[in-house]
Formats: sequence, C-alpha cells, structure tokens
Amino acid sequence: MKYTVCQITKDAKNEKAAMDARILGEVDPVFFLSSYEEVAAIEADNLNEVFQIGNIGPEEKIERFSYADKNMHSISVGDVIRDDRGRCFVVAPLGFERLGS
Repeated sequence: MKYTVCQITKDAKNEKAAMDARILGEVDPVFFLSSYEEVAAIEADNLNEVFQIGNIGPEEKIERFSYADKNMHSISVGDVIRDDRGRCFVVAPLGFERLGS
C-alpha cells in the first residue's frame, strides 16, 4: 500500500497549532488543511512500517517529492500519514490517532 507523508510547512512551524502538533500529537483539521504539505510517498504494509521506513529506510521505499517546501525530515509526532483510501492519521506520542476523531 502507498502512504503519503504530510509535514508542517516551514512558514507555519512557529504557530501555536504547530507546537501542539509536534509536542502533543494534536492536529486541528483546519490547521492541517492550511499548514501541511505532502513531502513523500512510502510503500509499506501498515502505519508502523511507514514510521519505520521514514526513520531508518530502506530509502528505495521512499519517494521524496521535489516540489515540497522543504525536504522530508524523519517521521515524528505531529506528522500526518494518509493511506490510499484518503484516511489521515496523526503520529501521536504513542501510536497513531485518526485525524479529526
């Protein structure tokens, strides 16, 4: 399955909502729509594998998008992973939470 990794844009990184996302894993859906961008696609079997590949590889399973505002950093709390069915999951301090739930 192909997953899309979304990360906070450079311009939004100092907003309070960005801090809430990166520290608490709490992402407001409106903030997501306005302040995240797609940075990569990862071929994986599940969210845990996306997290693993995004942090330690293998690099050949990562398609980095050249149009992104910044390079993809390792996957961490506050990042959003979208599956091929359009469901979005926030990387939480422990596991993953469905965006907007």
